[in-house]
Amino acid sequence: MFRRAVCLLLVFAFAVQLAHAAPPKATPSAEPPANAEHWKGTIALPGLELTFTVHFTKDEAAPGGWAATLDIPMQGVTGAKMNDVVYNEKELAFTFAVPGNPIFKGAIDEGGRTASGTLTQAGQTFPVTFTKQTDEEAAADTPKRPQMPQPPFPYEAREVKFRNEIDGIDIAGTLTIPAGAGPFPAVVMITGSGPQDRDESLMGHKPFWVIADHLSRNGIAVLRCDDRGIGGTGGNVMQATSENFALDALAGVAHLKTIDRVDGAWIGMMGHSEGGIVAPLAAVQSKDVAFIVLLAGTGLPGEEILRLQTRLLMAATGLFSDERLDEMAEKHAALTKAIMSDAPQDEQMEAMKALMRVQLGQDDAAMDENAMGLAAMQQIAQMRSPWFRFFLSHDPRPALRKVACPVLALNGSLDLQVPAEEDLAEIGKALTEAGNRDFTITKLEGLNHLFQHATTGSPAEYMTIEETIAPEVLDLITKWIQQRFGASGGEGAPVPAQAQ
Repeated sequence: MFRRAVCLLLVFAFAVQLAHAAPPKATPSAEPPANAEHWKGTIALPGLELTFTVHFTKDEAAPGGWAATLDIPMQGVTGAKMNDVVYNEKELAFTFAVPGNPIFKGAIDEGGRTASGTLTQAGQTFPVTFTKQTDEEAAADTPKRPQMPQPPFPYEAREVKFRNEIDGIDIAGTLTIPAGAGPFPAVVMITGSGPQDRDESLMGHKPFWVIADHLSRNGIAVLRCDDRGIGGTGGNVMQATSENFALDALAGVAHLKTIDRVDGAWIGMMGHSEGGIVAPLAAVQSKDVAFIVLLAGTGLPGEEILRLQTRLLMAATGLFSDERLDEMAEKHAALTKAIMSDAPQDEQMEAMKALMRVQLGQDDAAMDENAMGLAAMQQIAQMRSPWFRFFLSHDPRPALRKVACPVLALNGSLDLQVPAEEDLAEIGKALTEAGNRDFTITKLEGLNHLFQHATTGSPAEYMTIEETIAPEVLDLITKWIQQRFGASGGEGAPVPAQAQ
């Protein structure tokens, strides 16, 4: 998803700072907590209204007798624990432990159903209104996930563990195998950027579980795994790069070859976002990779992707003129150059602060210097990580020019994180140069980076859309695999290369 990249782009005002701070610990469910009192809030930001819900629960161990958690649907924050909680008949208050320490305060009106107050963060203050909700109203505000797989499941699901012997990493995951004797074609799933679990859980969605459920109901085995440092998998995702993740994926292929009901000749890979970088890197290292599916994979170098992504995401907010977007692009280029050239840390810090000031606006850049310094330091640390430095410098086209196996590359027309026109064109060109005789490149109208039907494509929509992944995408992937490898392994002839 390039979430590590996105976090560097949007640092103006509270809404964005919350979205891209280090993620707080959250409850595993998006459902509002039981036995709680719920207050829905609205923050008035320049050109934007951000809604959230805070849930207060009795807690005798807490200093004031109450605990609180926060949900921000637009930002994918769910069940984040609050500090310094105050709640009584006259007031409510709490602090969110992210950079800038946002402090919410509200005075409860005489009727006890509404409150008005402020959010203070990094020297800036925004008005906030609150409305008390019933349990039913809070539940109704929780986005539904109708595609979440439900039992009974007509396939076997196994917990598996295997090892990347080259890097010395133990990898944990779930293998779903269709009912029957097989052997079945199989897919190794590869997540997008940032620490991801095996379901690629994001904002209440579980895209990889939805995909795995659909494929395994249709004769295709699926292996989906936790990223390094997540769940049962060892290692540290921040200290690894896409090249390391390719070795993890190849270890998954090797494991599938030991499974009796899996056809070892028909094992492929499916990567989403950064996973679309990883899959070609893996495929060119092993003849055991029979096909790859790229879901919003990239065809452009990381630095160029980041530049395009920056402008598209910022423009989607509607808050910035073309002139200011141009200035942001200039400052962002200077920051990237400072990072990649290993400029002195104070120079990198000044480049980051210059970008932040442009995003905030010179007239209202009242952000506390200490808070700005802390935020800049955290962003610089991410940009200096092995993963980010590799991403910025990596050009996926040399690997794509060596891919000989069948390829399905899909992207949504409303994808603001991996622009469809530019990336699909480069992927198609590279595969043509490879002499690849079987690739399908398709731009899907009206779909976003997560392959949801969307209105604008903005990440702000991801949480609010109930659909996890468009049904036509699930069907397209399934039929593409079946046409080449059959529902029970290896049946069917290759299909000529095509572009749509």
